[in-house]
Amino acid sequence: MSIQVRTALGVVAGVARDGVEIFRGIPFAKPLSGLGRIRAPEPVQAWGGVLDASQWAPAAPQEEIPLMGVGATGDNCLALNIWRPSGASGRLPVMVWIHGGGFATGASHQALYEATALAAENQVIVVSINYRLGILGFGEWSAWPELQGVSNAGLRDQILALQWVQSHIEAFGGDPANVTVFGESAGGMSIACLLASPPARGLFHRAILQSGSPDHVVVRAEASRITARFVEVAGDARACLEGGLEGIVKAQRACFAATVNRGLHEQAIPQFGMTLLPVIGDDILPEHPLDALRAGASADIPVLLGTTMDEWTLFYLAPQAMGRGQPRQEPDAERLAHEFERTLPGRSAAMQARYQALMPDAAGSDVFCAYETDRMFRIPTIRLAEARFAAAAPTFHYLFDWPCAWNPRLGSCHVMEIPFVFGITDRPTGQFFTGGGEQAARLSREMRAAWTSFARCGRPTGPGWPEWPAYGEKERATLMIAARTRRKDDPQAERRRLWTGIL
Repeated sequence: MSIQVRTALGVVAGVARDGVEIFRGIPFAKPLSGLGRIRAPEPVQAWGGVLDASQWAPAAPQEEIPLMGVGATGDNCLALNIWRPSGASGRLPVMVWIHGGGFATGASHQALYEATALAAENQVIVVSINYRLGILGFGEWSAWPELQGVSNAGLRDQILALQWVQSHIEAFGGDPANVTVFGESAGGMSIACLLASPPARGLFHRAILQSGSPDHVVVRAEASRITARFVEVAGDARACLEGGLEGIVKAQRACFAATVNRGLHEQAIPQFGMTLLPVIGDDILPEHPLDALRAGASADIPVLLGTTMDEWTLFYLAPQAMGRGQPRQEPDAERLAHEFERTLPGRSAAMQARYQALMPDAAGSDVFCAYETDRMFRIPTIRLAEARFAAAAPTFHYLFDWPCAWNPRLGSCHVMEIPFVFGITDRPTGQFFTGGGEQAARLSREMRAAWTSFARCGRPTGPGWPEWPAYGEKERATLMIAARTRRKDDPQAERRRLWTGIL
């Protein structure tokens, strides 16, 4: 059944089904074209007649990875989707989802992010947004002034989408004064940047970061060096950027073959694969997010953040799922030492020995995955929580632990919490990861209650869960979210302390 909403921009026609009204592919920016693909987004203009919002917008240009399931890509990608409960009255809390995908892949409409249950059963408005990816979203163009490109175009898209929400979500029954941003992986990393971004101030009121941290940023010189690889392969950068999207996607592969130094560390922290990252030093991100947060940025915004127990197993033990080749063989001693050294040059031997001492009976691959889970996700997430020790608003920390049904060897890998947050454990995509069943459905109900209670009032509460105190310097209270959720203070403290002075 079709349903219409009148906004200040014009009438939008969505579809009603399964207890929700869904509006797909609503543009929040003008379509991209030519060199506009690397310039600041422009707000969408009002339209005449009725906007058909029954179909998803194209995803941002990217490589095709079967597991991602993004479908068609195109220049009309800067759009958002809205789920609202049927028959809802009053102004409901708004939750804006920012998708992951390493700043290079993904889309707002992936099956993992189907928000019907979250909106209908928990009485919230859910918005999911697209943003530019890869070289178009995170190139750094100051060395090529003739192109008039901007840095952090992807973050600018996210900010424009949040401005759209502020201006128009009330027409859909949402409360613009109660907006929570939530996102996973690159989506969570984006939110860490938005917490530190002056132009994002006032556009949201709470933040949930799932497997996302503030350390996945680069200085301008590093970003320019990576962008230069695209320019070199493109030959004529202007012609490439004004040409077909396939050529842009092909040329940017050179960027991902490089290594970038992430963050602001005295000794290099190499970053592989995910090399087109948010850039420090412009109007969107004037300083490193951690520095901004330590100085009080977003101190009044409650934050909920955490990671899965075994983040890195998805990338190391099942890279084919992410379009990165075949499963790895168990590394021998020489290969394992090389894996450590390439990720922490000059300091790897001591770190490897310490992790092996903590895990004496574990296989080498398990030791490395534990280490890389910490290096890439868990420790940077904890650093964000630590940066907020003096904040007026609370910070809540979790560790998520549910074994992957598709491949139990992966444990609780990257993305495992998403089906629970969206309430899709009984759908094919959710069953693939969770195995389905009543126990998974129950944990999903608990997580959705916690996430949406946080969105309503800034404190997460799940039915049957223990009290969830704020994360503080003394106790480091953490909720261990699992089949039996419990509180634990400073879990894996020995591993956390290994990173003192490094991350």
